[in-house]
Formats: sequence, structure tokens, C-alpha cells
Amino acid sequence: MPRKARNRREPLTDMKKWIEDLGWRISGTFGPRLGTAYIRIVRRLVRWEWLGRPILDDLIASNKPFIVAFWHGRILMMAPVTEESKIPVHVVISANKDGELIARLITFFNGRTIRGSSRDPRKSRTKGGDIVLHTAIERLNAGEIVAITPDGPRGPRMKAQAGAAVMSIRTGVPVVPFAYSTRRAKLMRSWDKFMVPLPFGRGSYAIGQPIVPQGTDETAIEAHRTAIEEGLNHVTRQADEAVGRAYMKPV
Repeated sequence: MPRKARNRREPLTDMKKWIEDLGWRISGTFGPRLGTAYIRIVRRLVRWEWLGRPILDDLIASNKPFIVAFWHGRILMMAPVTEESKIPVHVVISANKDGELIARLITFFNGRTIRGSSRDPRKSRTKGGDIVLHTAIERLNAGEIVAITPDGPRGPRMKAQAGAAVMSIRTGVPVVPFAYSTRRAKLMRSWDKFMVPLPFGRGSYAIGQPIVPQGTDETAIEAHRTAIEEGLNHVTRQADEAVGRAYMKPV
């Protein structure tokens, strides 16, 4: 019986996959460590200003749970904030490879992660949306903090999905809008215009008033979602204006 000829493209395909896997293992091992070192350098060399810091301090002092919300494009310099919290902070991170790198980085700042989709836990079951909601409720009921990017993991940019609103309403805890900005920064060409701050210059963290859920029906969820989106855009504008950067409008 004649031997079946092997497709000439198979060795090339296998080699490409091997290279991709090797690249992922290297980036997964060294990427978070390098990222952590870079964040610490930026945190030290930038002159940071806090807007609304007493709001955060009062919430932590109350020993009551709350949800911190920030846009996906402004997640990088939120990592060291988790290190300063005396209360455990659980960050909702997508279950894809990019999310894995961010999750590993956050652990270097004593942060904890909840892996899955943050878009709308009522509907998303493809990346653990139901698990995210269940785990977040457990952590909030235990008096801890949950952090979430309402426009993640794939946008539209600066448009809140219902995930944070649903989580807040089902637990009865407020959502605190949070943002940062730096005068010197590189904006990536990604859907979220991811901000990579550069050393030196001015930086600002902005914290908004807690947004308390009202009601539990669909109308209340939409109203809460809108309030979260508006609150986040307000503190993002505050942070940008504080450092002299033009405010980046939503999509």
C-alpha cells in the first residue's frame, strides 16, 4: 500500500506553533516581572497628586465592601494601589492570554484576581461570567474589595457594560469611580487606547463619589450602568485636566 504523502506545510505549521508557544512561555515568565519593575519606577519618579483621596480613605476605614471601577485603558497604574490597601482587593481579569499576563503582574502587588468576563454576568457564560459574579459576591460579602473594568475586555472604549452595575445591585455595595493620568504617556493603538505612563512629569489619581445602587429591576440596572459610566468619564476628565492632558473622549 503506498505511503501517504505528508503535507509539506505541516512542518512549517508545527514550527510556527512551537515558536508561538515558546514566545508565550518567555513573555509569561519575564513580562510580568519587567512590567512590575517598570510600574515601580514610574510610581517613584512621577510627581503624583490625589484628587478625592479622603473618599477612598473613609471607605476603607469603614470596613465595608465596595467595588472599584476604572476604564480598561487606565488599568496599568492601578496595580500599585492594591498594594497599599489593608483590605484584600480582587481584580476581575479576562480569561484570555493577555489577561493571564495582567493577572500575574497584579500578584506582584499583593492583588488577587477573579478570572472571567466582566461585561454582563447575567448573559456571559463563555468565559466564566457566572463564576465571576458568584465569586465577586462571595468576596464582597466577606467585606473585601472587588475591582472591575466596565468596558473590558473588548470595549467599546469608555462605554460601561452592565457587569459592574449587576454586581453592585446584587450585593448592595457602591461603585467607586477611579482614574489616573500622567502628563507624559504613550497611548497604544489598541481598542482601549491603553495608557503607558512615562517616567518623570506629573501624574494624577482621581476618585469619585460612591455610586449607590437604587432598585433591582432592569430599569434600575440601566440607570446604575449609566451613572457608573458618567462617573468614570468624570474622574477620567479630572485626572487628565489635572496634569494638562487633553481629555480623551469615549468612542
